[in-house]
Amino acid sequence: MRILPWLARISFAAFLISLVIGVTAGFGTRFGWWDFRFGLLTLFPWCLYIGIAAFAVGLVWAVWAMVANDGRGARYGVIGLLGSIAVLATPLYGIYVAKTSPMIHDISTDTEHPPQFVALKNNRPGAMNPPEYDGPKPAAGPDSKKDLTWKLQKAYYPDIRTVADLTPPAKLFDRAAKAAHAMGWNVVAEVPAEGRIEATDTSFWFGFTDDIVIRVKPAGQGARLDIRSKSRVGVSDIGKNAARIRSYLKTLANTS
Repeated sequence: MRILPWLARISFAAFLISLVIGVTAGFGTRFGWWDFRFGLLTLFPWCLYIGIAAFAVGLVWAVWAMVANDGRGARYGVIGLLGSIAVLATPLYGIYVAKTSPMIHDISTDTEHPPQFVALKNNRPGAMNPPEYDGPKPAAGPDSKKDLTWKLQKAYYPDIRTVADLTPPAKLFDRAAKAAHAMGWNVVAEVPAEGRIEATDTSFWFGFTDDIVIRVKPAGQGARLDIRSKSRVGVSDIGKNAARIRSYLKTLANTS
């Protein structure tokens, strides 16, 4: 049974290597040491490969130890097995979401007359996607069938809708601005006269920046709010922009 402690140590070592590669890939991209293509597409996959190896070896150790009733190397084996699960869980879930989400990265509550970027229009460093609304452009769903972007949004994110409020536009704008700051976004423009707020949101890992524009305008006896969120890079946002809008609207509803 001398192999048991070695299996435990191999799982532990592979977990540590996987963790170091993942952290290095994420923060190296965020701090500008290399671009996202190298960090995410070249370096980060090795985090997954080695993490899977750590899990596989750790699982072999755990099964063997249980069958043999031998706990040698338990400290390393348990850390290697559980640590590899922790390392793999988020990216593997992200891969699953990517395969079940439409290949779009521009989400708006108003798909007919979406809010437009003004302050951010020509201030989007590193952007591969243009600031114009993608709604009329064709894109692929998770089933590879193509349709217009706005139709895919309606099909997969039907809850993303305009907010109507029976309050004066100025009051709704004030709440909208407070909610944007509460989200932790970098607010780059607040123009009450136009009912426009613009902001950016940068991810913790890899430092991907998405752009947000909020529009408040009179509607009937009250006001309406629309929000649009667009990724600067990538073909699919794996639902991040829709999730951001949902989170913002929830924050707005709880803001007075």
